[in-house]
Amino acid sequence: MQPHNLDLQALVERIGRLEAQNCRLKKTGIAVTVLISAVLFMGQEQTNRVVEANAFHLMDASGKIRGQLSMEMSGPILSLLDARGSPVVSLAGGDKPVLVLNGLGTTEQVQLGTNRTHFGLGLYDKEIRAGLSIQNGASAIDLFDESGTAQATLVARPTGSFLRLRNPAGKEVSTLWVDSSAGGSSFNMSGSAGSLSVNLGEEAGGPGLEITDNEGFSTVLGRREVVGTGRKERKPAAALLLLGKDRKVLWSAP
Repeated sequence: MQPHNLDLQALVERIGRLEAQNCRLKKTGIAVTVLISAVLFMGQEQTNRVVEANAFHLMDASGKIRGQLSMEMSGPILSLLDARGSPVVSLAGGDKPVLVLNGLGTTEQVQLGTNRTHFGLGLYDKEIRAGLSIQNGASAIDLFDESGTAQATLVARPTGSFLRLRNPAGKEVSTLWVDSSAGGSSFNMSGSAGSLSVNLGEEAGGPGLEITDNEGFSTVLGRREVVGTGRKERKPAAALLLLGKDRKVLWSAP
């Protein structure tokens, strides 16, 4: 009977050690659970905090500033910089918000902005090269040369559209109009020797074609109202007129 009692005593001691170990594990688990809950609670509390400052800088591993969030007189500005510290992307708020994208190592730039009167997109290379804008219900596309001088303009309006072409000096040399309010369309072109005008609008007196030299003499083919012997006469579309510098008829047929 003695060996059996020894085995029973050993079993009781082992069970006692297991219960003590299990108690310690429970206490440890409770402590870990409390710690995790505290961390989560602290994290939740931190997300609700408000951090106030005039500027924030984002630094890379070498200590260079690669991002900036600052408050200027015009409003908040967010800038992302390249390794040399030049802005690559800029976003400005305020009354005239604008997004600017800069080409790396170039003068190329894209601007997207809006204000109280219009909004649009601009493409730059030292000077503006192209623009797309919408204002008062009219959309427009402008093309510029390397110096920033406007060379072509296309405008779409509720009543019609027009195209303007300019020479390198910026002088308008050609215009094409399509206007429903004038009952048709017209085309004008000018050069070093004179000008050409084509008018197809009924309310504007068309159809007709007129060629004018630099001295002021003109040839008119088509419909035209002329004044003769104290009364107005409307020539038909098959008429041909020669006009002097004073716009008086020199010859006409029929």
